[in-house]
Amino acid sequence: MRPSRVELAKNIVLSFVSTLVLLFLIEMVLRVTEVVPVRTLEYVTPDMWDVTPGPLMPGQVFTDRFKRSLPFKVTVNNLGLRGAVDLPPAKRAGTFRVLCLGDSYTFGAYVDDSETWPAQLETVLREKHPDQSIEVINGGISGFTIVDELAFVKEQGLRLSPDVVVLGFVLNDLADLTRRVSSREMLRLSSEENSRLPFGPVKARLRQTAIYNALFLMKAWARKTTGNDPTLQEVDIRHLLKASYDDRTLELFDRYRGHLTELKSVLDAKGIPLVLMIFPYWEQVSQNATDEAQRRLTVMARELGIPTVDLLASYRKFDSKGRKFFHMPWDHHPSARGYRRAARELEVALQPWVTPASPTPPPAAEPARSAD
Repeated sequence: MRPSRVELAKNIVLSFVSTLVLLFLIEMVLRVTEVVPVRTLEYVTPDMWDVTPGPLMPGQVFTDRFKRSLPFKVTVNNLGLRGAVDLPPAKRAGTFRVLCLGDSYTFGAYVDDSETWPAQLETVLREKHPDQSIEVINGGISGFTIVDELAFVKEQGLRLSPDVVVLGFVLNDLADLTRRVSSREMLRLSSEENSRLPFGPVKARLRQTAIYNALFLMKAWARKTTGNDPTLQEVDIRHLLKASYDDRTLELFDRYRGHLTELKSVLDAKGIPLVLMIFPYWEQVSQNATDEAQRRLTVMARELGIPTVDLLASYRKFDSKGRKFFHMPWDHHPSARGYRRAARELEVALQPWVTPASPTPPPAAEPARSAD
């Protein structure tokens, strides 16, 4: 016997309500257990892309819990970049401004806003120069490499009128050059996709739920496993920790040099000096893995006339076991203390520019000798 329309409607309503209750329970379990993050960074809409210097949606303040053992506070300023203080895009007269570029090591994964190396650099510079107006802008975006950083400088970075640009380098920057689509371009494409009606706004709302982020992580894992992720590195970065490099790796150094040369040329045209700061991997500090990459980068920078701050020797000296300067065993990113050491080393390198009495910079920076 066929059910009546009333019974059919009741069954549909009951199924709908049951589904909502089930989803609610799953959401609550995921939130309480913090298996997946409830909130992630939001990126600017297409109409803001050419207006806001950075790609992050301004005004965000939240605690990132992507790794339960390493929660950290993230604030996005009016520039669409990480920072707790809003800054005018146009530099104020008499202000010394540093623009820091890089990936998650510069952005500051797993440390609070005030603990990133750009934030700590600003603190150190202000302590050494209390009578001078100093601003340090954190232009780091997780996943970026020199291709993205070059595009950012050409499209937006020069608007910020920096007096000095500091480029943070990490070994994975070389492997990132093998992505089919760069991180910055992928952010632009995602921004356009998320703005399309009718599902774009709905998707933006769903992104702030644990269920959506769980499904997103599953999708990312599946794409990575099948090799369908266009942002996936095509080489394993770990082989850079071995003493000998193959032709593919050497070719990556050549590609990096080409982009670095262009970046310096763009800045030279505006009279803006460029400084390269090289972060070590934990294995290089604690297990004496090869420093071949650092040697090659240092020679490259010297030939291009770029002052270099290589942090490896300092990290080995003050934290030979890698227990203070890194989040290991939970994560390979530097800790707040590791970033403090980087800021102190970099402050020494920037003295020729921040101090008016020394207009001509030296060819390279010597590591600072003070303790952590």
